Amino acid sequence: MKPYRKFGDLFQIRWKEKLGLPECPYLIRWTLVLFGYTIRLHHWIKSDDRRFFHDHSCDLISIVIKGFYINVTDENGTYVPHLVTPWKPRFMKATQRHYLSVPEKGAWTIILCGRPYKKWGFYVNNHMWRPLRYFHKYGIIQTPDYQ
Repeated sequence: MKPYRKFGDLFQIRWKEKLGLPECPYLIRWTLVLFGYTIRLHHWIKSDDRRFFHDHSCDLISIVIKGFYINVTDENGTYVPHLVTPWKPRFMKATQRHYLSVPEKGAWTIILCGRPYKKWGFYVNNHMWRPLRYFHKYGIIQTPDYQ
């Protein structure tokens, strides 16, 4: 059975989607889609891919409910770490380039996402690469020994 249930174009539920390698996902997520907006529960097990910054398709609010993470942003070519702790909402524009550094104990977050308004990708030498192209060239980095 697929890890989602679709009810027309306006309502969808997804559960236990594993992102990354099947044997060692870096993220497990549950998603509720309502009229193009989403509410997501993320269990972060490992860090994002730190080789290049990425952005998102929509503006979002992230709320840590357990653990913490460091949101590393690109601010005019400088890596700037932001500690994100429980119950302090963090607003992010879709265009903000970043990656998450997750500690060994992981983190749980609730993400409130607006409607998508752009394509997202990784920024390789300041050029956006869509995810399939990026992972085809660079592979998935979140192996069992990656944190």
